Amino acid sequence: MGSHVVANQLIRNHSVRVLYRDDNRKKIVLHLLKYYYPAEYQQLYDKIEWFRGDILDTSDLTDAMENVDVVIHCAAVVSFKRKDFHKLWKINREGTANVVNVALNLNVKKLVHVSSTAAIGSDSQFTDGIKRETNHWNANEAASTYSYTKFSAEKEVWRGIEEGLNAVIVNPSVMFGPGSWDETSLTIFKTLDNGLKYYTDGGNAFVDVRDVADLISILVDNDIHSERFLVIGQNLKFKELFDKISEEMRIRSPHKLAGSGLTELAWMLSSLKAYFTGKSSALTKESARSSQKTVRYSSEKLMKTFPDFKFRTLEDTISNTIKGRLLP
Repeated sequence: MGSHVVANQLIRNHSVRVLYRDDNRKKIVLHLLKYYYPAEYQQLYDKIEWFRGDILDTSDLTDAMENVDVVIHCAAVVSFKRKDFHKLWKINREGTANVVNVALNLNVKKLVHVSSTAAIGSDSQFTDGIKRETNHWNANEAASTYSYTKFSAEKEVWRGIEEGLNAVIVNPSVMFGPGSWDETSLTIFKTLDNGLKYYTDGGNAFVDVRDVADLISILVDNDIHSERFLVIGQNLKFKELFDKISEEMRIRSPHKLAGSGLTELAWMLSSLKAYFTGKSSALTKESARSSQKTVRYSSEKLMKTFPDFKFRTLEDTISNTIKGRLLP
């Protein structure tokens, strides 16, 4: 997400300062610029003002955000492992609180906070089962550790708004686009490429990372504030998604249905293996159970606010994700 935001802002001729933690992030941005803008990628890359720092260090943030008009806050940790709760809380919630506080202290003109559909609650005035921005969290919300920390991060942004901060929130669904297939949602492509046989009966919402970056740019240049926008390209069952990706990659699509009993057994065996080997398991109880659920979201608010906004097709998104793969 962050790399696409950088590329999107650069091509719009904005001056960009990037807060980063390690040099690998620079390589990802360079790869992305070279992929999208082969004729001018080096000139664009050379315009970036790099600032090494940590969002948990308010002095770093103060130095990085000095004399900045707009802050686009993309930094977050994505994990569904309970053992990562402390790290998720520190980065997602406390890191966001730091960004909000420094933005207030420096009188930053606007903050765009990148949240997630994971921060959307279950309680709704509607009965169609589709989640919207107006959904609320209830006291017994069944949520992952990641969801809870993203919801808590949003509360920090709303607190900042109450204190006078000009801020807006975007809530993208599962994002696809060029990048490393070893990270976040792109691991789906790697898993399929390695020969996945099973699929589950669940589903979720998916969106092109370019669409999210485009919306962020619109919000940067717009007076809209104190709002949140779901960014949903398409609601889809996992089987349909896997079929479309497999067709583009010219591989066999998963063809065996894994019921809830099988996924429960899979995460337990995976956890047991992790215990004896000392290696972290990619499959957790939360991710196994969520794979059986179908969750749907709506972008109606976005489309009413920006009626000319166009989402890219899923086929275009998948093709772009495959062509723009960042190899190890």
